[in-house]
Amino acid sequence: MNPAAIPGRRLRVTAAVLLIAALAGAVALMRGKGAPSSEAAPAPAPATAMAAPAPAAVKPSANTPEPRPTAVATLGAVRVERDELLGQLQTLPPQARQQLQDNRAGMEQWLRARLAEKALIEQARAQGWQDQPEIRRAVQAAQERIVVQSYLESVSRAPDGYPTDADLQAAYERAKPQLAVPAQYHVSQIFLPAPLGDADAVAATRKQAQELTKRAQAPKADFAALAQAHSRDETSRGQGGDIGFVPLAQLTPEMRPVIEQMKAGEVSAPVQSAAGFHILKLTALRPASVTPFEQVSPQLRTALRSQRQELAARAYMEGLLNAGTVSIDGAALNAALEQAMAAKPVQGSVARVP
Repeated sequence: MNPAAIPGRRLRVTAAVLLIAALAGAVALMRGKGAPSSEAAPAPAPATAMAAPAPAAVKPSANTPEPRPTAVATLGAVRVERDELLGQLQTLPPQARQQLQDNRAGMEQWLRARLAEKALIEQARAQGWQDQPEIRRAVQAAQERIVVQSYLESVSRAPDGYPTDADLQAAYERAKPQLAVPAQYHVSQIFLPAPLGDADAVAATRKQAQELTKRAQAPKADFAALAQAHSRDETSRGQGGDIGFVPLAQLTPEMRPVIEQMKAGEVSAPVQSAAGFHILKLTALRPASVTPFEQVSPQLRTALRSQRQELAARAYMEGLLNAGTVSIDGAALNAALEQAMAAKPVQGSVARVP
């Protein structure tokens, strides 16, 4: 650390969860279908001296079966087809896709897990597991959540022209306090350890620090060479004592007032901290600033659209409630609550309170 810094039902439930995952996966796959094939077309055959007449095109019969999609992985009759894999990959950001492309073992592990999942689903279907009442309820609940979320997003989507440039500029002005960047100080140091509890070590190290300070403050002194030769800070010594640009908050309390008063190029007198003595050099200073509008406008646009959609979705739901008269049967509600409190909890129940 840099011393300049501050220190029988479970089986049913399992099948239910798998079927819910399969349903959600199916929705994701439907979004990925229709992806263009990445296979290259076969190279044309080399030309001959006399070209043979082209065979007449054979019109496919109505009974001719369509070619089966290419499988990337198989387990008996269970297959992971290329379109399914493409659909999954297309839902990932480019950086994640590149990481998977470079991680062949990880891709193969995913394929093996997907084959096992498909095989388990086939076994469950063969036993009619999907017809279990609790499974049907869980699948219906999952389907309803997907439909509700998708539909609500469609009816509450912000207009294409929102936000306008004026909206973005106003949001930027409101956000300026959060976009403030503190002053950054480019600091180098020579560190000499001297624990406060060891008086003899402190005295000897102070003398050594004073001598090094005179050498570092001399005209044409090579501070980096002195740091490489004498500093005991293993983190910065190899860089000539350079610890880079840092805000005052990342420096020890003893250093802050010293650095704050220095000018670029100056070398300080020895600064004592609980760890030892620091000879500091300020190389450069970046004044406090505010992140430019151009740099944050994409994030502001996304945040404003998301906020607008959230408010629109809430208003849409409230409008549905206000369109009619809501009636709640208090007696029936109390009876249901009493019955629920008296019932024994079901381990691993797939039902959840929204």
